Amino acid sequence: MGTGKKKIEIRRREKQEERMVTFSKRRKGLFKKAHELHSLTGADIAVVAFSPAGRPFTHGEPSFDATIDKYLNIKAQSNESGGGGECNSKVKEEMMMMKSWLEGVKVEAYESVEDLVSVKNVAEEMREKVLFRLLQIDEDFVGSLLG
Repeated sequence: MGTGKKKIEIRRREKQEERMVTFSKRRKGLFKKAHELHSLTGADIAVVAFSPAGRPFTHGEPSFDATIDKYLNIKAQSNESGGGGECNSKVKEEMMMMKSWLEGVKVEAYESVEDLVSVKNVAEEMREKVLFRLLQIDEDFVGSLLG
């Protein structure tokens, strides 16, 4: 008798090499599930994942860029009807800056792990600012609908 499929405990891998292998395998699985969701439902999907080394990986159906652009355009239209167009243009500008910055990141150009960690920290800070601003815009939009 074979051992079959065993349930594994979800916990942080202690060894760097194990973390990288786990990330690589799980990333492929995540992207595969995103593709399956798109295939089954026709939903537009955008996924971004940062490796333990800070390298960004993106996946999108039909494409990452097209999905992000579509989302930003929908946000722009909804905010223009709610009077928040100026706020959205700032968020869109920040998202486009983040997107172009991430596309320009070349991991090979960094000489140490500390450099890569600082790049990851900057990306996370940018992400937090954009998400915070999007939440503010959503609250303003909902408030304008209710008010």
